Amino acid sequence: MAAVEAWGRLHDLAAGQFGLFTAAQARQHGVARYELARRADSGELFRAHHGVYGFTEDSAGMFAFEDWAAQWLALRPEADVERRRADPDCVISHDSAAVIRELGTIVARGLFLTGPRRINARSVRVHAYRREIGQRGVDWDIVEGLPVATPGRIIADLARDDLDGAHQGTVIADVVDEGLLTLDEVGARLDPFAHRWGEPDGVALAHRFTSAAGRPLRASV
Repeated sequence: MAAVEAWGRLHDLAAGQFGLFTAAQARQHGVARYELARRADSGELFRAHHGVYGFTEDSAGMFAFEDWAAQWLALRPEADVERRRADPDCVISHDSAAVIRELGTIVARGLFLTGPRRINARSVRVHAYRREIGQRGVDWDIVEGLPVATPGRIIADLARDDLDGAHQGTVIADVVDEGLLTLDEVGARLDPFAHRWGEPDGVALAHRFTSAAGRPLRASV
């Protein structure tokens, strides 16, 4: 009976975190690692990432960004997810954030994470940046249950790391066209990087990027 209750608690836990749970969380609920391995081998569980599992019976409704969610969970496998959402140790940023928010035509080159401390990821597909994450609602927010950079922060991060202008332009055009930010607000995010591209200010840089993308902005928005 205790085992049945333990698995029931894991089901409930997984329901609130992308259909997944970690081996460390399973251990907290009294389920040993060998039992996870046995059930994975029998097909009852699937391994979403090293030390992260999901229930096979629930896999038909898999979370759209399951791989990224699994990698995010694996960074702090014993932590309470709601606390991490309220006070993130890192946020999804750059290319990955643009993909989650459906901005631009960027194809993510892996999972991009930004945090104030070193991010110890076990995958070569994780690109980590050691920077402050900023304020909730200004620089990041919760999207699909994950802490994700805001459109303004995405624009700044991509410019800071010199992604080609055309791809940046598609992101900027979507942000402005969808009314997420004004052109002046985009320009303020780009101001610190305008000199790199030989432009006088961020608004001019925004025009340059969107023109390179074939989606020029109106002079005033």
